[in-house]
Amino acid sequence: MAATHTVGRRGYDVQSSRIIPNVLDRIILIDEDITAAAFLAFFSRVPSMVTEQERFDWDVDQFLSLTDLVNGAITSTTQETITVDNPKYFIPGQIWTNPRSGEFYYVKSVNNSTSQITVTRGVTALNSSGGTAAAAINDNDKLVRVAPAVSENSVRQSTQTTTPTSVYNLCQMFRWELSLSDRQIKRKFETQDELPYQSMKIMKEARMALNRQFLIGERARYTDDNGDDVTFTGGIKPAISTYSWSVGGTLHEYAWDEFLVEEGLRRGSRNKILFASTNVILALSQMTKDRVEYAVNFGQGKREVGIVVMEYMAPNGGRLMVVEDRFLSEAFNGIAIGVDMSELKRRVFSRNGRSGELHVKLNTQDPDDPGQINTLYADMGLQYGPEQHHFLITNVEGGAKGANLS
Repeated sequence: MAATHTVGRRGYDVQSSRIIPNVLDRIILIDEDITAAAFLAFFSRVPSMVTEQERFDWDVDQFLSLTDLVNGAITSTTQETITVDNPKYFIPGQIWTNPRSGEFYYVKSVNNSTSQITVTRGVTALNSSGGTAAAAINDNDKLVRVAPAVSENSVRQSTQTTTPTSVYNLCQMFRWELSLSDRQIKRKFETQDELPYQSMKIMKEARMALNRQFLIGERARYTDDNGDDVTFTGGIKPAISTYSWSVGGTLHEYAWDEFLVEEGLRRGSRNKILFASTNVILALSQMTKDRVEYAVNFGQGKREVGIVVMEYMAPNGGRLMVVEDRFLSEAFNGIAIGVDMSELKRRVFSRNGRSGELHVKLNTQDPDDPGQINTLYADMGLQYGPEQHHFLITNVEGGAKGANLS
């Protein structure tokens, strides 16, 4: 074939198909940042414990209840029967007090069927002891347990204990497939070879999916259309019921501090991690930007995590390490989950040489397939301990210093 004649200056249109492409030698993956799965970054470092079946249980117990409420006002200072919400909190020989009136009561008997206790009124004021005299009792007055007190010739007292509550969760089978033809594996690309790049990408997809499930997944068990059993592991968010606060707009500094002292940091460790969406992080910054500190590599020794965290000091001395979780920011903006990491365990269903830890099963394709299929697989669940050790805040739109004056 004769050569093509060109007249004038040679430009881009001349042999443009033969110009060497200027392509970056790697593919840029959006959201490679570790904050896309911040909770998993910390959760993957908590202790793991093998379970020998897909269901795993743990018991949660607590000390005797400290307080109870009066059910019905009593104007008389001599009436000895008091109706309470929980009569089983009381046994004879105990001292209780009413913080509002200052009166002390000595429990003489308990009637569980009528929810009534019989007490000696103003017991510390008797016999010129100088204590607080009997006073009127209001409906819903709080009574506080103090201690037992017995006579010089006391006999065996009633036993009062609590029974642990059984809590359970389920392991979930996670699975991702990577399938490439033989030729796709052999081809040379201007960027990266397909097999290593897609393998890296699917690992990060799995990381983000695990993060989502362990954060907001609900525990469930059902039979699918093929008659097979499917289990879902419950995440940390649905487990929290005791200490949950719907802010409803602006998060005010004084109300936030009160929540942390009275609820969020009341039980368990006083050093917790707050996995937060951007609305919550901005609210905390708007409240206390001049008083927060920033740090990197939160953790201990070789178990550090390379994430920038905001440290918030609560009025009771507790530390709250605030970390953005990108998933919460994108899908549940306005919420944050306070987690006592010391209570978390990864329960991994492994037995008879078969591992439930996240791992790759190579060459799971059919024997006559010249290509390759690799399977990324895990079988694990979340053990969160007592749900009262964690807390949840929702519906945060902004932050402000001081108190709400509206």
